[in-house]
Amino acid sequence: MPLFINTNVPSLNAQRQLVSSGAELDRASERLSSGKRINKAADDAAGLAISNRLTSQIRGLNQAVRNANDGISLIQTAEGALAESTNILQRMRELAIQSANGIFDDAGRATLDAEVQQLIAELDRIAETTSFNGQALLDGQLGQVDLQIGAQANQTIGFEVQAVDSQTLGLGSQSADVIGGEIAANLTAIALNENDVLINGQAVGAFDSTNTLQDLLDNIDTNINGVTASSLVELNGSSVGTGVLSATQTVTIAVTDNVGNAQTFIIAGETESLQDLADKINADTNGIVRAAIDDNGQLSLAAQDAQQIALTDANSVTGIGDTTDRARIILNSDSGDPITIERGSTGTLADLQNLGFRESTSAGVITGVGLVQNSNGANESLQVGELSINGVAIDNDDTDSLVGKIAAINNVSEQTGVTANAFAQVTVDLTGVLFSEIDGTRDNININGLNIDLGGATITDSATLAAAFNDATDQTGVTARVLGTRLLLESDQGAINLGTASTAANTLVGTTTGIQDFTRVFIASGGAFTTSTTTLASGGTISLAVQAGLKLTSTTGNPISIELGDNTDAARLGLVEANTLGGASFGTSVASISVDSQANAQKAIDVIDNALGTINSIRSDLGAINNRLDFTISNLSNVSENSSAARSRILDADFAAETAALSRAQVLQQASSAILAQANARPQQVLSLLQ
Repeated sequence: MPLFINTNVPSLNAQRQLVSSGAELDRASERLSSGKRINKAADDAAGLAISNRLTSQIRGLNQAVRNANDGISLIQTAEGALAESTNILQRMRELAIQSANGIFDDAGRATLDAEVQQLIAELDRIAETTSFNGQALLDGQLGQVDLQIGAQANQTIGFEVQAVDSQTLGLGSQSADVIGGEIAANLTAIALNENDVLINGQAVGAFDSTNTLQDLLDNIDTNINGVTASSLVELNGSSVGTGVLSATQTVTIAVTDNVGNAQTFIIAGETESLQDLADKINADTNGIVRAAIDDNGQLSLAAQDAQQIALTDANSVTGIGDTTDRARIILNSDSGDPITIERGSTGTLADLQNLGFRESTSAGVITGVGLVQNSNGANESLQVGELSINGVAIDNDDTDSLVGKIAAINNVSEQTGVTANAFAQVTVDLTGVLFSEIDGTRDNININGLNIDLGGATITDSATLAAAFNDATDQTGVTARVLGTRLLLESDQGAINLGTASTAANTLVGTTTGIQDFTRVFIASGGAFTTSTTTLASGGTISLAVQAGLKLTSTTGNPISIELGDNTDAARLGLVEANTLGGASFGTSVASISVDSQANAQKAIDVIDNALGTINSIRSDLGAINNRLDFTISNLSNVSENSSAARSRILDADFAAETAALSRAQVLQQASSAILAQANARPQQVLSLLQ
């Protein structure tokens, strides 16, 4: 065996083995001291990434379990308070039944009523003061509660706790629209024979320019079964003025009633704004004229049971100028069914136009009707104290126009959380060829002032026409949907105008029915755009079933409760079942009940039964959510357990294996050290050769 002194290869090998066994000893010591197999990314890069994701999931699941338990605590707090509210209502019902008994005099019932009123106050106190973690639970302000019950985003369970104060409890659950409609009549041009115009298939009767508007209304009331008529005249500003009057400036308003009598009002005195002017008009006209500011900042004037209103604005302060407008005839369907207007065998298109379909100045557009599908709608007078929304009284001056009602509701929207706006919906029944190219010219249709190009082609399906409308939705605010052979046009802007700017003889083949709108609908007519291949012949029919609407929207997401005054008929204000608005309700609340008479006690029993039903429903929903959360917690705990086991198999150290590795590394360390010492001594053997 050769001997070298410059390079000691056995020593180098022993050093390397010593370093290797030292690394194994360090790794085994680290794992045994930490209990983890992976202590740094170098130990297992993929395993570290997987274990970290599992750690995120496990910690998220564990927090979700705590969240669910917090949700159960909130629910149990609310449910406990509701149990006491139930006990209070049961006692109130007991007192109401006792008061309904005929043996008590007024003094006895007054004593019973005193306890009822105290219980109502306690009901409100519970609703106002019951809270969890600083949040009130039963006053209606809690809104949607979303519990994060998962380890990932948007894994939630949501629920709501409705208000259970006395203003809310006891109300019914019917949904409601405020409905109204109108048609414009040109009295000076009307000359009707007995069967010229039919409403719901019944003749309106003869009428000429010597008759008054009241005569026409009487004809409708007398001759048309199920339909009642009244009049309303509205004057809307086309631009916004300041409304500021100096001490010397005046505005003159002249109102002509249904029999032709005129009454003039001179509005004088200083005002500082358009709203001041509106308030002054309301005060100075003794309720005959109703003034309001609409959503566009314009002054709107309305007069019930009148045929004409004229405004003279010499100082241009109102934004209207010198303006005159005729009355709209309001037709109310007593049964809630649509109203159909048609001309009879002897009638002409002009008869329909003069009765309500009057030509405008642009593109042969005819102002159409707004007929209700409900009884007595939004044009009925809304008086002070008649209406409350979410417990807030709509204490505006007596209002008998849609504009006034919208303004009255929106004036208190901050308190109610409810806004009002108009809606429009037009349904067109289409069959056959819808539009066809005539004389090679390009067809187009005008909707809300925008020309929509139909490409000069023949259109035979509603889908193509709907697509053309929807391409212009951003400009017109109108969307179109196909419902079988019908085309549904919808808008939140309050009116839908259909017309044409084409000079060609565009034709609409088929019938136009079911047109729905806010206060007026515009349907093109005449040579440019007709409802048949030619101008309507004698005996033709225009059938319109129109619903005007005032839409209430909750800005908070909470249900809308509508409460009527004691002497207010819901049907008269249009607050009857119509389109579903989602939680709107009306009736008498617990706050309004008393048992001071037998009659009131009987009413109180029904109201309390409604209130108990509401609380029972709320408690049932909360109980269901509680049980659901119990199952959620069980499932989350199970998933967390299995995820922890999976992470343990990846991350945790196996002590049996690691102690064996430690023992091996320790032996190797000692052996390597001994061998290294011997290897380092080998070069010294050369010295014996040199002796």
